[in-house]
Amino acid sequence: MLDDKVRFLKGWFKDTLPTAPIERLAILRLDGDYYESTMEGLTHLYEKLSVGGFAIIDDYGEDRWTYCAKAVDQFRSERGITDPLVRVDSRCYFWRKTKS
Repeated sequence: MLDDKVRFLKGWFKDTLPTAPIERLAILRLDGDYYESTMEGLTHLYEKLSVGGFAIIDDYGEDRWTYCAKAVDQFRSERGITDPLVRVDSRCYFWRKTKS
């Protein structure tokens, strides 16, 4: 998977994602741990996720200290996202984007 098309962006999400050279995504996998980093990822990358693509949130089920679920729930509510959240395991959840 690590070929010449893979680019790593070094730095904090808040510093790298607003200007990340990303046009379109089929899979958005966030492992930001906390509210702020999860919200940064969703805010700057979700619109680039293609319809039919998957948003995978690694820490959604670990909300006792991360507040990741709070960020996801708030983001989805504010944007009217009603696609069902599917549990992968105790911490990881995903949904499939059905509309732009």
